[in-house]
Amino acid sequence: MYAATIFIISKRKELSIKYKKLIEALNQEVYVIPSLSEALLKIQETEPELLIVSDTIEEGLPDFCVKMRALTCNIRPVIIAISKSSDIDDKLKILESGADDFMDESIAPKEFQARIKAHLRRYLENSFNPITFFALKNLSVKMLKKLISGKKNASVMLGKIANINTYREIYGEIAYQKVLQTLGAIVNSTLGAQDFAGHFFDDEFIIITNEQKVEKIASFLTFAFDNVLSRFYNKRDYENNFTLLSSDIKEEEREGLMRLEICATEYKKEKFNSYEQIINELFGLIKLCKNTEKSCYIIDRPKLYGEVKEKRIKNRVLIMEEDEPLSLLLETLCSLNSLDARVCTEYENFFREYENFMPDVVIIDYGDKSTKEGLEISRKIKQNKNYAPKIIFSSSLHNKEEILTAGADFYIPKPYEADDMIKRIKKFLTT
Repeated sequence: MYAATIFIISKRKELSIKYKKLIEALNQEVYVIPSLSEALLKIQETEPELLIVSDTIEEGLPDFCVKMRALTCNIRPVIIAISKSSDIDDKLKILESGADDFMDESIAPKEFQARIKAHLRRYLENSFNPITFFALKNLSVKMLKKLISGKKNASVMLGKIANINTYREIYGEIAYQKVLQTLGAIVNSTLGAQDFAGHFFDDEFIIITNEQKVEKIASFLTFAFDNVLSRFYNKRDYENNFTLLSSDIKEEEREGLMRLEICATEYKKEKFNSYEQIINELFGLIKLCKNTEKSCYIIDRPKLYGEVKEKRIKNRVLIMEEDEPLSLLLETLCSLNSLDARVCTEYENFFREYENFMPDVVIIDYGDKSTKEGLEISRKIKQNKNYAPKIIFSSSLHNKEEILTAGADFYIPKPYEADDMIKRIKKFLTT
């Protein structure tokens, strides 16, 4: 739930207290500011959604409204003028100067609240995504800024649907919007009155909640999304666990089905000084979910420090190719690109070479048309969940679906440009 920020600018203390209590009863954040100069400064800092201005300020209401419209053109708050006067000419002058509403001081409390709610509703309706019902980026940034300036600790979550753009390209815009609509319904059903959900970029959303609920929310969202996933795919794609973008004669990387990736970090004043630091932390965390096949979440927790072994640079390429000239060409190009390459020319010796070398990328061919040794090797490699290098499958027998189903990460039909193969190897080694 988003709580709007409302400024009451008035020198009359009793009037300000009265309006403040009425608005706080609507669960909004209210600040009373007696000085015009102080109000001008705080408006730029806080970017309130609504200003209530009394005619007790130092300058006339029409002049103030003109000045506010010029100074707040980028945030465009609602301006409500309150005056002792009920003269029609005074009202028209103030409204024409830029005020959105005019109230006289004798307004009944219930009417005052109703009109405040109406203005906030119209303001906020333009700040929420009509498909997911998450707040748009402007409100998300405001909520993060409020978190930084406040005194409460909280947990901030970042979520995204991986592979949704591939899904959109294959299944179309209506199906894509249905996925987002379903996600929005799932997320909104898990949040309480004090929680917040909003977009940050088109494909990502953030959730702000308390530290006790964060893991339960993340666990439920990933579970629920995986359980509705079959509704969005045809039976063949869902059973294959991937989709195809093009024909067998075009190369293609294996992209799995959509999955929900979520990460969360705990906000504490001593840890972050700006909302940008929070976002950077989350985008660093969510990369850890990249290579999973199912929806997953990761939560940043206090770290234990100890001795860490130096990480080996990934540069080992095993080439399983019976065509000797081609295997020699690939090995030479790998060496020229500072890659440690090894060639295997016989399928029966492959796993002996594989276990001795422990490659990061395997280039493999279909093998015999009837026995399909390459497919069997690919399946066995992917069965090992603890260690599975990237598999580039090159073949003159064009059967993309069968090859990707066997576990290949990338399909490239023969003949191909050797430089294209090297580019693909480098991409896999750096991800």
